[in-house]
This record gives sequence, structure tokens and C-alpha cells, in this order.
Amino acid sequence: MMDLDKAIDAYLNRGFGSMNKNDFEVWIFSHLLKTKLAGLSNYAISVKLKLPESKVKRLKYEATLKYGNPDDKQAYAQQFETILKKAKFKKGGEAIQIVIEDIQLRKFLDSVLKEDGRFSDSSFNSEIVTIDIDDFKVLLDKIWTAQQWKQFNDEMNKKLNGSTFNGFMKELGKTIASQTGGKVIDLTLSGLLAMI
Repeated sequence: MMDLDKAIDAYLNRGFGSMNKNDFEVWIFSHLLKTKLAGLSNYAISVKLKLPESKVKRLKYEATLKYGNPDDKQAYAQQFETILKKAKFKKGGEAIQIVIEDIQLRKFLDSVLKEDGRFSDSSFNSEIVTIDIDDFKVLLDKIWTAQQWKQFNDEMNKKLNGSTFNGFMKELGKTIASQTGGKVIDLTLSGLLAMI
């Protein structure tokens, strides 16, 4: 944890007077995200700091851009894995729906889809993201390692006679979607392996 003297030294290294009020807020917020606010939802942070949730979202986004590593594919993969533990099938099993509070992660995933001429739907609420099964595979292609795909495909070949990823997901989606209440499902690699 950074003490006051280290914080002052870091500020002086940037040049005295070089940071405006917003820069200070983003700098402090970045530090808090790594310490006292780590793992909290946007709502919990807004209550704790007595800020509107919209300001929390903006500060998180700016802190990631300035003090995070916006090109860190591994960090995005870990965040995405955490989110996939609470997915739901929608549209009769043809799509999945997840909640992504982190603007930077949402923008990263959107950029991955756009590179392939695809997109997600968050028209109802920007944090609720709906992704078609085919597009979900495109995301996993970018996030999963070759070893993870090998593990998944080996299990598919062993237990499901070589079914394709999309075929497996669509069948799973139909089964889950037919159950009452739109059951929350774990779509991480370990969750999918357990369901094969």
C-alpha cells in the first residue's frame, strides 16, 4: 500500500501542478480499486464513496486507461472467465446473456467481435450483453489458449463423438432454456467440461 510520502514523490515525478482535480481523482480511484475497493460492484463502490454510479463507471474506465494495462489480454480473459460463471441462455438457447459492468472489458470484447464483422447486443441496458452462440465462440477463440481448446475438444471427442462446439452449445442452450426461470449457468472452461 502506498504511504503519503510515496504518493507525494510519485506526484512530484509527474511535475508539480501537472495534475488537475480529475487527474487526482482518477489516480486515487485507481489505487482504491487495487486495495479497499477491489472486487466490489459499481453499486457497492457508489454507496461506499457516496458517488453516483455513473461517476464510478467513468472513473473506472479512466483509471484502467491511465494506470491499467488496456492491452493485457490475460487480464481480460480472467475477467471474462469470472463473468461467465453467471451466464444465462436466451432466445431459446441461441444466445447467451451476461452482465459486464467494466466498460473497458465490454469495449475489448466488442472490438474482438468487430474485427470479425460481428457484434453483441446491449441495447436494453449497456451492462447486459447478449451474444449469439457463434459470436461467443469467436470471443473464446481470442481468449482461450490453444491448450484450453485442446482440453475442450479432447473431452468433446471422448464423450460426445466429435460434436462441434456450436452444436454442443446450441443443444445445451435448448435444454437449459426449456427449464423454468432461465437458470444461471457456468460457461467457463471448467463449467463446460463438467457439462459435457
